Amino acid sequence: MWIAVCVGAAVGNALWTALSKPLVQAIPPLRMILLMRVVQTGILLVPFLMIRGVPASADFWFLVAAIGVLQAIRWVTIMHGVRRDYFSTYAMYNTAPLFTLLLAPATLPERFGPAVWVGVLAIIAGGALFYRTSRVSAYGLVGAVVTALVNIIGKHGVNQVHPLVFLFFMSASPAVVLGIVYPFTRRSTREDVRWPRELRQLAPVALIAVASGVFFFYGLWLDTATRVTAVARVNLVFGFLLSYLMLKETSEWQWKVAGTALILAGTVAVAL
Repeated sequence: MWIAVCVGAAVGNALWTALSKPLVQAIPPLRMILLMRVVQTGILLVPFLMIRGVPASADFWFLVAAIGVLQAIRWVTIMHGVRRDYFSTYAMYNTAPLFTLLLAPATLPERFGPAVWVGVLAIIAGGALFYRTSRVSAYGLVGAVVTALVNIIGKHGVNQVHPLVFLFFMSASPAVVLGIVYPFTRRSTREDVRWPRELRQLAPVALIAVASGVFFFYGLWLDTATRVTAVARVNLVFGFLLSYLMLKETSEWQWKVAGTALILAGTVAVAL
């Protein structure tokens, strides 16, 4: 079951990423992520009010605060990296499963044998073939480490509360953080803001991102952070298919096919 929901998360992730490609060039990264999080929070408010059951412990609210800051850092960093160098940013970002594998044992009861290590390395190698580049992106590496931390904290969160409730806080908390930071950045850049138009552009993308997040957090609820993070990287395969079907991108398809083979082989090794 956990594999099926992770694949669902991967499909949704690939779709909203593909749809956001033209938007990230037109909307400043911080504002784009802020608007995305505001829309996602609004969508998730309904299931949150239906389920409720929020823990009163200080530990839970520390997780919420930490994940808000980390989520804000992650997506603003990635969006800045994508604007500068798309390929090197995502090549480095896809090393997140390795950092999860390395960091998770410090706070979670996750210990794995050689098969998972080989599978994770195969997935990362497959991702490297997708985004062939000789450059190392600091943005991508920071995004990968922060993603590992977010997923580990997310695993702690879904151990305490329903996945949809924690996903609501996953959207609301970074929205608060970015909402506090944004006015200061806007004064310094004096951007021409077109909120209504940008909200309309981002709403479909945010809805798909919510669906992807629901699948991903149900996966975290059902299995380990390490395996879920690794299997979710099959989003690269679906992204490859979408880039062909939607954008007719066929350049270097041989490398993407080879990357797909490695990712699928690594996914099987991790899932067994």
